[in-house]
Amino acid sequence: MTILLQWLVEHAWVFYAACAIGILIYLLRALAAQRERNLAMFTLERETATSRVIQSWAMVLVFAVVGALIFGSTVFLLPTLPIYSAGTPPPTPTLAAGVEPSTPDVALTPSPTIGVVVPTLTIPATDTPLPGSSETEPTDVPTQIPTDTPPPGIVGEVRVRFSGSGELIGFNVPSTGFTTAQSLPLTLYWRGVEGASTANYLVFTHLYAQDGRLIAQHDGPPAGGNRPTSTWGVGETIVDPHPMAFADPGYTGPATIAVGLYDPAVGRVLTETGDDSVVLPISISIVPQ
Repeated sequence: MTILLQWLVEHAWVFYAACAIGILIYLLRALAAQRERNLAMFTLERETATSRVIQSWAMVLVFAVVGALIFGSTVFLLPTLPIYSAGTPPPTPTLAAGVEPSTPDVALTPSPTIGVVVPTLTIPATDTPLPGSSETEPTDVPTQIPTDTPPPGIVGEVRVRFSGSGELIGFNVPSTGFTTAQSLPLTLYWRGVEGASTANYLVFTHLYAQDGRLIAQHDGPPAGGNRPTSTWGVGETIVDPHPMAFADPGYTGPATIAVGLYDPAVGRVLTETGDDSVVLPISISIVPQ
């Protein structure tokens, strides 16, 4: 419903154009019928033309009233509803469901609070090693290991816990060089932790240019909606792919990836260090096509 209301407000000009076309069409019909009435020689012809004149003017009035109602709703009514925020950007494409909620408080400019997070957490004894890592898993604690084989490429470790949610433990990208012709396939690895909230959060992955512009992104539920955050078991590793679509096909140069969680109705989930996102420790290079 929120996405529909946002679309109505931001594309109200489509309805205005439709109303204007309808008014013009029926106005021309009314004038033509009025001319036929003036030229009619018989009573039946005159009455038929008069009926057409009345119907045409009635339709002109209907389109005018509809246009006025749409204008009043989009300007005065919808922006006051609690489920609509005029500052929320329109939805972006996703492989899972076609569209998805936008990241709150994020426009095509970088968040001023985004920065590289230096992990300061102590790794507990029950940590699940990242797939492909040589770290030995404790034998006395049962931990679910993802059955998916990690895609080939660069695997990096990140130990950042999001308050009331889970812990981001790693990521995977095919390489460090990409063009804007295709999406950037990013795979995240999350771990379920104790004391996590029962809320279902969405994941945002943003690619920022060197000057801070948002040039690619993908927002959506973990694992394409198959693994909501409320179902994460303690110590379980969740494989979460995010194909990032480019919004600026002309950009070339270095870029960084920021990752975080958010609730569309509340906002972003903070990390234990107080940041609302984490910048992955990898530099991406966007090269010409």
